Amino acid sequence: MMRLAVIREGRALLYIPDTRRAVTEHGGLEPAWLEVFYNPVMAFNRDLSVLMAEAFLSSTGLSAFFVDALAGTGVRGVRYALELSRVQEGIVNDIDPSAFRLITMNVKINALNGVLRPANRDANALLSSLRRELGITFNLVDVDPFGSPAPYLASAISALGRGGLLGVTATDLAVLGGSKPLAAKRRYWVNMPLSLRHYREVAIRSLLGYMARVAASMDRALKPLASFSVDHYVRLFVSFDRGARKSDEVLERDLGCLDLMEGGVVRLTELHDNCYGPLWRGPLYDQELVDRALKLLDKVQTLESLERLRRVLGVVRQELSLQNYFHQRLDHLCSAQRHNMPSLESVKKLLTDLGFSFSRTHLSDVGFRTDAPPEVLSRICGEALSVAGPGRG
Repeated sequence: MMRLAVIREGRALLYIPDTRRAVTEHGGLEPAWLEVFYNPVMAFNRDLSVLMAEAFLSSTGLSAFFVDALAGTGVRGVRYALELSRVQEGIVNDIDPSAFRLITMNVKINALNGVLRPANRDANALLSSLRRELGITFNLVDVDPFGSPAPYLASAISALGRGGLLGVTATDLAVLGGSKPLAAKRRYWVNMPLSLRHYREVAIRSLLGYMARVAASMDRALKPLASFSVDHYVRLFVSFDRGARKSDEVLERDLGCLDLMEGGVVRLTELHDNCYGPLWRGPLYDQELVDRALKLLDKVQTLESLERLRRVLGVVRQELSLQNYFHQRLDHLCSAQRHNMPSLESVKKLLTDLGFSFSRTHLSDVGFRTDAPPEVLSRICGEALSVAGPGRG
């Protein structure tokens, strides 16, 4: 019989497997060793998901009808039910019988029997049949697998109602980010001949590009609303327009390549032969949604990672105006240009003095976005050092 522990996350009281059996020799926790998967590190992901779902749903004035398709202990679905301001109904599903038992217990301990339906089905079978079986349009679908979300995307998109929100997590950063090019080509239909230090944005745009193609095959046009890569994963929030013409327009306009240029500069371009891609080259964020989420932070005090959320979203708000420019990494630029690395502040001053825009990015402490052209960026390290003066880079 599974030994259990009781914890609190957000507003939820939760039964989880006893974690003492999953402690590594270095004292860390290996969630995959637990009888039912639960990762405390992903609490930030769940905090972010509650925040973005609340920001999205509050703009529609609708109550949430949601599906948590790969629920594990059920923590995400339980938190949605407790922390979103208006919830009509939710389905919390996992194919594993032990997980289903924990989900049922966690629904009961949080007094959510009239709101949440535990389910014990294959995720794709569930998502593909929801409308036919229940006649309900779901405006929030969450896919948070262990590894790649690719096997679940088509059924998740089919389960989502018109104008709904799809939340997707991918933890296979090594594949999406270019470190495993054969797996990337096989799983996401993307060509990545080199592994780059910019792997977080490569991963975001690889996954969005793949989702755009999957959605287009169903006459859905992808609309990214918020895109994040922190810790060991990518987390995306997207919606869809409907219609073959809109889908065609998205594929024509928003798929492209990543060009690797002189001086370590990287740039998004249109599709061409020998493409590093195809990657999504369209927008990553909806400004209205990000602004609404930032305002909600002043009202939400139950999120344990409140300050980290404020920092990440604050930086995202800065990079919004430059989101169609792929971020540059100062370490990559200066390595290619054979210079020591100046401070980001000196780079910012140089670029803004030249009349270009600059913002930091949440993707890297040494990353930035700018509309400066490649010929400026290809010599930025030496010039920033000379402007800063000796010892002041």
